[in-house]
Amino acid sequence: MAKYIRRILFLPLLALLVTAAAPAEQQSDTTQPVTLQQLNLLLRRSVGRDTTEGDLAARIDRYGIAFDATPESISRLRANGAHAHLINAVKRANARMIAASGATVTVTGPAKEDAFLAEVRGNVRDYLEELPDFICHQEITRYIDNGTGAWQRIDTLVYELTYNKKRESYRPINAIGRPATRPLEQSGGAYSTGDWATALAVLFDADTKAAFTPAGKDRLGQRPTMLYDFTVAAETSKLSISSEGLRSIIAGYSGTLWIDAETKQVLRLEQAADDLPAAFPVTQAENAIDYDMVKLRGIDVEFLLPTHAEFIIADRRRRQYSRNQIYFKFYRKFETDVKVLDEPETSPAVKPPAGGGKEER
Repeated sequence: MAKYIRRILFLPLLALLVTAAAPAEQQSDTTQPVTLQQLNLLLRRSVGRDTTEGDLAARIDRYGIAFDATPESISRLRANGAHAHLINAVKRANARMIAASGATVTVTGPAKEDAFLAEVRGNVRDYLEELPDFICHQEITRYIDNGTGAWQRIDTLVYELTYNKKRESYRPINAIGRPATRPLEQSGGAYSTGDWATALAVLFDADTKAAFTPAGKDRLGQRPTMLYDFTVAAETSKLSISSEGLRSIIAGYSGTLWIDAETKQVLRLEQAADDLPAAFPVTQAENAIDYDMVKLRGIDVEFLLPTHAEFIIADRRRRQYSRNQIYFKFYRKFETDVKVLDEPETSPAVKPPAGGGKEER
């Protein structure tokens, strides 16, 4: 399988974020482990008003939880708005609680191969190999937050995303009456790449050595799904995170897959970076991708493709949060207008028409 790397960049929008002196970090009134009821109440009533999910995750990392992180309790937290970074904090706290209780797991033999996951892995491999070259519009609406959890919309960027020869590239699309869209790396804020086919390619690449664990069942719309948690160590990760003026780092990450119980295709992927260095300005980096069957314009064939993604990155210590809502639209097959002409032996050399492909990268 080809080698991939996913990149995340955090360029703080200081002129927009710092509208007043950054408030001192709120101190929790309790130093006790958080109950499931408390956490759900905080998600419903406090996030978006006077706290953020990053604050709740930091509290849980420090004080722990007072409930079992069962699939049902995790599903309840998600229903109340919890994202991957907070969910991972809950799962880490649960693992610490189990370890502290002295519970042990008895291994009676080598782990059995998960037949369901093996079929999913094969489907992902086939999906990546059979994915045609094509183009879509990637619309990114960006938000910022000064530490309350209430998101303020700042702009919308539109790019032509081309998937050609298993590589993704981005070209700005501009329209009359709308501020100019700059190249992605010059957009002046937080952005991510690899939200398309690369995310699955990286996760299921054998070199990544992701560890998968069954995590219950759920429904996405009308589709029954099987959930699998996964963890990727920093040593084998291909997730690159950058901050303005600093060298990028490679981070480990954890998350969850929603897999269609019948077709065994991945329908949703959530993940968040783990154990970011204490001195690094990024304290939180997470994303989620939704996949669905999409018909390419011009041909009567459907492919499993991303339809929506969400990306959140933050420096909690400076109360700087960025969130991107990403929509993939207008899928169509990538084609070129170059024609190779057969050259008769008795004719002078004939040059091919100028111009090359429609999409030049």
